Amino acid sequence: MAFTAFTLFTCAYLGLGVDRVFESDSYAVSMLWIVLMIVITLVCGILGGLTCAAISKSKKTCLVFVGIVFVLSLVFAIPNIMKDHTPAVRAGDVPNLQAMQLAQTPAWLCVVNPILGADGVLLGARMKKLPPV
Repeated sequence: MAFTAFTLFTCAYLGLGVDRVFESDSYAVSMLWIVLMIVITLVCGILGGLTCAAISKSKKTCLVFVGIVFVLSLVFAIPNIMKDHTPAVRAGDVPNLQAMQLAQTPAWLCVVNPILGADGVLLGARMKKLPPV
């Protein structure tokens, strides 16, 4: 899931360019980027759920994986929620890694993303026929 998300986000950033990823002259992410984040999170969650179900062939294992995805996503979101969201001025093109560090994602999205990821895993796991728990 992490590799797929990293790849999709990198391709999206490079494809859109800095001016469509961020609001003009700031590190606040654009509405287009927010929508892409939601879609990519759901797609990666679904792929993770399908993969977990195919490997484990167990609903219980998939439910444990849902919990793991939710908790880890929330843990990684906490620093982003806690950081200063004061608008910072952006000048010119920004390399991908610097953009990831300086991007100002809305706090509500940092809370919603773990839920979306866990829901995506649950949806993906339910797409695969598994024996009952």
